[in-house]
Amino acid sequence: MKHLVLLLLLPGLVAGTLAASVNWPDALKGIAAGEQAWLDKAPDLAAMADVKQAIALEDALSSSLAKNTPGTLKTLSLIDAKTWPHMIGTDIVCGLPFEQPVAEVEDFYQRTRMALLSTDKGATCLWILEATYEEWKADNALKAK
Repeated sequence: MKHLVLLLLLPGLVAGTLAASVNWPDALKGIAAGEQAWLDKAPDLAAMADVKQAIALEDALSSSLAKNTPGTLKTLSLIDAKTWPHMIGTDIVCGLPFEQPVAEVEDFYQRTRMALLSTDKGATCLWILEATYEEWKADNALKAK
């Protein structure tokens, strides 16, 4: 029975150890750069992220889309396959960064669109990107009137 209790507690102990040992600024920088080693750790980070960290993790994954498209899409498929306390995943990561200045939004759209078109695994992400881009353009047109 003691061994069973230990086995049940082990995932929590490991996650607690990982949470204490993660250098979030380094992790986010590596993920944003599209470094595969950090992308591989992203689902574990998602499992322990607080709200602020989850938002930063989603932003970093958005940045990595154009730098390591296959790796980021694979990471998103792993994140989307589970329920996380504060992570949403593909629905947020593949959308436009509306809070950025217009030039940065346009640049993000063009770079990410071209990267997603280069793979056959990015259809869902591309659809979300295109939909949010059209929504953003329509909203900007209304504001201009």
